[in-house]
Amino acid sequence: MEKLLTFLNTTLAKLYIPCGIPADKQMHVITGAVAGLFGFLILGYYSLILVALIAAVKEGYDYLHKDIHTCDFYDWLATVLGGVFILVLIYVLGF
Repeated sequence: MEKLLTFLNTTLAKLYIPCGIPADKQMHVITGAVAGLFGFLILGYYSLILVALIAAVKEGYDYLHKDIHTCDFYDWLATVLGGVFILVLIYVLGF
């Protein structure tokens, strides 16, 4: 599992857009969008709840492991906004 996460982290880091938004937050938005897309295929528009829960659990994990992670409300918010973005895009495109 750790190898998969390392691979995804290095792959997503290549998508960094120098626009003033930290790369960390950009990766959270992308992660939220991907989770929202896959969640939409299973749960429909309720996938936003799934994205919010996944982000909350991840930040809870970070809180419990302060020695190697940082817990940040804005990480949770960026992940949820990624989920909102993909669901709005799906709705606008008419799926």
